[in-house]
Amino acid sequence: MNNKQILIISPEQWKWQHVSKHHYAITLASKGFKVYFLNPPISTLNQVKMLDTQYQNLYEIEAPQVTKGLRLYPKRLRNFMEKAWLKKLEKNIGTKFDIIWLFENSRFYDLNFAEDRLKIYHQVDSNQNFHIKEASSSADICFCVTDFIKRDLLPYNQKVFKITHGINFTNQKSSLSKTQEDRFNHNSINVAYIGNLDMIYINEDILYKLTTKYSNITFHFIGSYSPQGTLYKICKEMKNIIWWGRVESTLIPTILEKIDISLLAYRVDEYREQLANSHKILEYLYSGKVTIATYTDEYKDKRHLLEMLDDSDKYLQKFDEVVKNLDFYNSKEKQQERILYAEDSSYEKQLEKVLLLIRKYITKEI
Repeated sequence: MNNKQILIISPEQWKWQHVSKHHYAITLASKGFKVYFLNPPISTLNQVKMLDTQYQNLYEIEAPQVTKGLRLYPKRLRNFMEKAWLKKLEKNIGTKFDIIWLFENSRFYDLNFAEDRLKIYHQVDSNQNFHIKEASSSADICFCVTDFIKRDLLPYNQKVFKITHGINFTNQKSSLSKTQEDRFNHNSINVAYIGNLDMIYINEDILYKLTTKYSNITFHFIGSYSPQGTLYKICKEMKNIIWWGRVESTLIPTILEKIDISLLAYRVDEYREQLANSHKILEYLYSGKVTIATYTDEYKDKRHLLEMLDDSDKYLQKFDEVVKNLDFYNSKEKQQERILYAEDSSYEKQLEKVLLLIRKYITKEI
């Protein structure tokens, strides 16, 4: 593997909250691949920059865009320009890529520009649906995280495989500061919701009702938010809510160790497909503690792992039941079952599945 060069094309920058494409890059590099993580194009940049990361074999790439309004060009001309751009990128870096791994479908989406290289299209979000036909049909093999996405890709490529989200164990956990430690109320139950608190998918009504009804419970809302956000505006006066703001990902496992109950509260009736497989569930499960969740399709056959509701209107009823029987829901046996499932979903194991499928259906030279 040491001589395999991989270009990962990402819609998010390297210096951003690390999600699936970042974790795959880190895991690939740990296995001996040379990995180049391409940030979104920078229109003002006129030369390629290759930057070291903290990981061996993993480099961050900044590069100019191919040209403005590229999607408006005729297909043949667009492919010609993208091929020239790729060859120039390789020349500047001093290597030729063996694999193009595409997580993007709004700017780069027709993988024909990669010519004879191994072409992978990997879709991790249902709402990332800009040029699905071109991206999937031009790939040698496709991967996705839900049955809904698989359904959308299969008409254009028969080599489509579902590999669910992973969890990263390579980053060391960070310790809490004294100020952060003091946020936990040891005389009450501590409950957490983690994620972007301004996201349109959040069911603010559920969280508002919970925090209002259970004023004796401490709720930790962990993630970025704005004063103009709906959730903050309706809950800002409540004394039992701790607003953490955005925290480093390495702090999340440490925080969850101190939490009694984790929450997943989404507008699933409106956004069922987009919410079919939240990556944060694995982080919740790895803590061992009970999770109360609105309906999540990819866990419909794993109900032993979380307290999932088919009917969101019964969320408060379930929360009440869990609070009154917390010793049962957080028993050693239940915690161990959740932890073992999360451990079996590491990015290392997910990558093994990806590589096995590539070797089976495309090439054994990887």
